[in-house]
Amino acid sequence: MNYLERNKIINKYCKTIDTNHLIALCEIGTDYESFCNDLEILIKSKKNKDLVQKVYDAIKGKFSFGNFKYKNFMEKHKHTIEIMNKYYCLDRLTIFSYNSEGKRKQNLAEDYFYQYIKEHKKDIEKIKALALKVRELGFHKINFGEQLDFTEYEYELYNIYSNVYNISTCDFAFLENMEIKPTYLKEPIKYKTKNSCYCMFLQCFNNAEIIPYEDIILNSLIFDLRKLPNKITIKSTINVIQELANKNEQEYINIKNAIDLSITTSNLVNHFNELLIIYNKIDKEKNNKELLILLNQMTNILGQLQSFEGFFQKQIISNSKNITNDTIEKEKRLYLDRKSWANVDID
Repeated sequence: MNYLERNKIINKYCKTIDTNHLIALCEIGTDYESFCNDLEILIKSKKNKDLVQKVYDAIKGKFSFGNFKYKNFMEKHKHTIEIMNKYYCLDRLTIFSYNSEGKRKQNLAEDYFYQYIKEHKKDIEKIKALALKVRELGFHKINFGEQLDFTEYEYELYNIYSNVYNISTCDFAFLENMEIKPTYLKEPIKYKTKNSCYCMFLQCFNNAEIIPYEDIILNSLIFDLRKLPNKITIKSTINVIQELANKNEQEYINIKNAIDLSITTSNLVNHFNELLIIYNKIDKEKNNKELLILLNQMTNILGQLQSFEGFFQKQIISNSKNITNDTIEKEKRLYLDRKSWANVDID
């Protein structure tokens, strides 16, 4: 999953909320619905008077004639207003949630998350604890999509310690239950997840500092917080992925050997077929018995080499839980594509 895929997934599957706003909704609880209902009654107008702005100004202590009309509302919802101010979401839940006629806007993320909280009352403290933890890790927004399945995607990590790509920064995804995908090249490290409740995108700068993207992607709001890293550091993220790759060193070696043997054998067969074409063009040598014997011997040897290649590949697949025929064929195609591009003259 790259940055563009990430954004498509968020736009297609997720509702997004400011982390602070989710914490506020958890603390407000069912009072949120009462606040919204009373506010809507207070600000309804058919003349585009934008009364919600006047209520907001009154709550913020800005003097205006007529503000006394909102006194009862402010006293009734004093606790709710205090929470909204505490988490800097009063404007979002008032002036940005209603039009100038006082009608509530449709498909507000806060309404979606409030409904989710209502349906999971017994887990409200878990939801709040998760939002607090996510904020502590440095994520200011939560993208939530219950139907998201992170196992469907492949992720990459470029080794910033290597001179191969000459890069000082890299973007990568971090999840739980990651497993390395064996590839011909060791860089970038390719990986998937067997199961994860979160996908966080991070950026590493100059081999030293990890900065989280502004938002995190979640498919659950009530999972065990121990699944998240305690802190976001190189040790808790990049090093975890690299250690998994190191443990799979033998699989890298096996798949490289399988592909090298397969391609070299194929090249040998192709060169031999070219030799046969040349031989058939030389009329005077067609009846050379010694040459015919040599060519037949070479044909037999190539057949044996191809048989050995097939046997070797089966052995590798049977001894690895992550390498399959499809894996080898895919990596072989990528190898040939890279080789083809390397030979392209772009001048």
